[in-house]
Amino acid sequence: MSSPSQTVVAVLIVSLLALVPVFAAEQSSERKKESTQPSDEQTEVAGTKQPTASPQIEVEDDDPCHSISQQHQAIDRAFDYLNTKFCQPAIWFDSFFVDDRIEEDARAGTVIRWYNDFSFYEKESFEYRANFKARLNLPGVNKRLKLILGSTEEDDLFAASKAPNTDREREVGLRYDWYAKGRSSFNIQANFKPKIEARWRYAYPFSDNTVARFTQKLYQEKKITGQSSGLDVEHSFNETFLLRWSGTAQYENRGNGWELGSSVQLYQYISNTQAISYQGAIHSVDEPYYYIQNASVGFTYRQNFARDWLFYSVTPEYNWSKEDAVSERIHQVIITFTLEFLFQNV
Repeated sequence: MSSPSQTVVAVLIVSLLALVPVFAAEQSSERKKESTQPSDEQTEVAGTKQPTASPQIEVEDDDPCHSISQQHQAIDRAFDYLNTKFCQPAIWFDSFFVDDRIEEDARAGTVIRWYNDFSFYEKESFEYRANFKARLNLPGVNKRLKLILGSTEEDDLFAASKAPNTDREREVGLRYDWYAKGRSSFNIQANFKPKIEARWRYAYPFSDNTVARFTQKLYQEKKITGQSSGLDVEHSFNETFLLRWSGTAQYENRGNGWELGSSVQLYQYISNTQAISYQGAIHSVDEPYYYIQNASVGFTYRQNFARDWLFYSVTPEYNWSKEDAVSERIHQVIITFTLEFLFQNV
């Protein structure tokens, strides 16, 4: 017999799928309306002055910091807001390093990633990990509904503060961007594990160079109910450097208590095809007692080469990890080389 949580997830997934024809009809109506009306909003946004604190990059149609949304829906207007208020340089770095932190709210496009990690562990072994992630708009459907393909690590809030992980499960699901306007957004995602998740995000620009972003998630996965709260604070020092601090707290009802994570990243813009991220992170748990499970310092050099869709990165880091509360801590150097194929149509 199915559990109540499985029944709820199944009902939600069926409901989302049932809405597809409605979304398609709505999208068709919007296209007819746009074909008979001039786009005054686009003209106004195109004339908006961009922030001065930004990398000196060329203006291109596919540049996430200069492209203009083509729709008048709330989610598209939210992109215009982000674009003019704090796109530069945060969206450029998140786009280059493929971090969905901002773009998942700002863009309604398609992203397909296939990346291969080759990691050398000083005291353990050599490991290879193949990863695939995709965010796809469904043909003929409102752009708010997306098909999501990925792995469990992609959804791990503490991935940045943990050692590289080989224990990954593939996930397939649907995400509906219910609301995205101005500083706040709300979406619902369901996959076939089954799992359902609701996420609300609010961004507050303290100034042209400093932005805070709060994210709250509630989720149900089989018999596990959990919540997580995250806070990001970003500050642009000049045209080259962006500093980001992130803190996350997560609690689940399965008796493992709280998980806490904190990380600091300093992004350095080099050119349109090169950038560096310097990072330090820490991850801790409080069951059976509080201890630091993992800590690391390192940097990532990332470069686009040969083709627009081909990237490589090198990440040397020093890692302190502990398997459980009683095991001995492992100190080691980890070097990861990544070769990535990245296709975007946003």
